[in-house]
Amino acid sequence: MNELTLLHESLVDESEIDSLGHMNVRFYVSRAANANFALLEKLGIKAGPSESLRRMDTYNRFHKEQFAGARLGVFGGLITVEGSLGVTGYYEIRNLDSEAIAASFIITTNLIDTSSESIKPLPSVAENILSPFQVVVPEYSQPRSLNLVPPRQVSLEEISTLIPYDSKPGSINGRRQGVILKEDCDADGRLNENVDPMFVLFRPQPGEDLKNIGPPVQRDEQGRRYSFAMMEIRSINFHRPGQGDTIVSFSADVEYGEKWRRTRRWIFAKDSGVLLGISDHAAVCMDLDARRAIPIPADIRLDMEQNSLPDHG
Repeated sequence: MNELTLLHESLVDESEIDSLGHMNVRFYVSRAANANFALLEKLGIKAGPSESLRRMDTYNRFHKEQFAGARLGVFGGLITVEGSLGVTGYYEIRNLDSEAIAASFIITTNLIDTSSESIKPLPSVAENILSPFQVVVPEYSQPRSLNLVPPRQVSLEEISTLIPYDSKPGSINGRRQGVILKEDCDADGRLNENVDPMFVLFRPQPGEDLKNIGPPVQRDEQGRRYSFAMMEIRSINFHRPGQGDTIVSFSADVEYGEKWRRTRRWIFAKDSGVLLGISDHAAVCMDLDARRAIPIPADIRLDMEQNSLPDHG
């Protein structure tokens, strides 16, 4: 198989550092998304009139946290291209100075009819164009705590009954909502394909510094500053909301251990009840000063036990 191709380069800006003191998840994803579209362009895969290329399924695994000033490169290659199943690529974000792998991604992109939002078959691509980019996913980037099987879909009515409470301060679970703004949308008034619904739900408020964004920082019974650091994320986007739509998310733990938790989030269009997407997160409880995993504090664990949905993971 071939070596990965350098598709994107950047510096980590101070503005990309969040409450945990490292580059926020969204900026890893945006770099991988840019590399994904760069690869599609090299393969000659483009959207025609009334079509769009949608990043339908994104799995990412974090390997080593990155800080302001780091020089990052995104390297990638093609796994498969298969008609209506889309094009799947593999990507690594590497620190160009240390050569350490910061994060890795497996991304499936589909061709979408923008009117009906139905999936269309990809145009055929000549083998001589595909073969130089063909790669395999290395063992160290294979899913660990998450899997890539289709997640269980639920209705808004069902999940509203199971998760009737709003998110508490300092909690990642419960309900949260946001509104799609004009600047989030494309010319047709639909949420831009490169805007993650999670950004709408967790976006900084006017005048708010990014360092207030990210997982909440708390102190345990020993006085240690801790939070939950993402290790793996898998996000699936079924539909895109429109300008002015209110989107609502419902989040609950579906599995957990001494130092880790796996959380599932369902995102809906509030008025229509359309399921927009499902996102899974595997995170570890991290001592922010020692930069190591620690046991989940008892009060957090009690909340997790009382509100978990083990049958919905």
